[in-house]
Amino acid sequence: MMVPPTLAAAQADVLIKRARLKASIAEARHRLSPATIASGVADDLRDKAEDGVALVRERPGVAAGIATGVVALLARKRIARLFRRDAPPPPPPPLPPTAPNKDVAS
Repeated sequence: MMVPPTLAAAQADVLIKRARLKASIAEARHRLSPATIASGVADDLRDKAEDGVALVRERPGVAAGIATGVVALLARKRIARLFRRDAPPPPPPPLPPTAPNKDVAS
């Protein structure tokens, strides 16, 4: 039995397209795998950290200013307490409850 040339060409085309689709699916699975994503994120973070270190080395004064600002922001309540003059001191912490003394007569 002989296959007409157009049918043979169509079957060959289907095989080629099927192979391309399988390759695309395999590539998509590889790109979307958690290990590949984590590796990409780690590489990006490493690159950004290297850029940050280079920037700090180029401009240490700016980096010190930013670090000082961040510390001041995080400790703003404590810093504000240092500059208050009329604020009463904080109350002492409450004492822990004690058990009644059985030796004392009522």
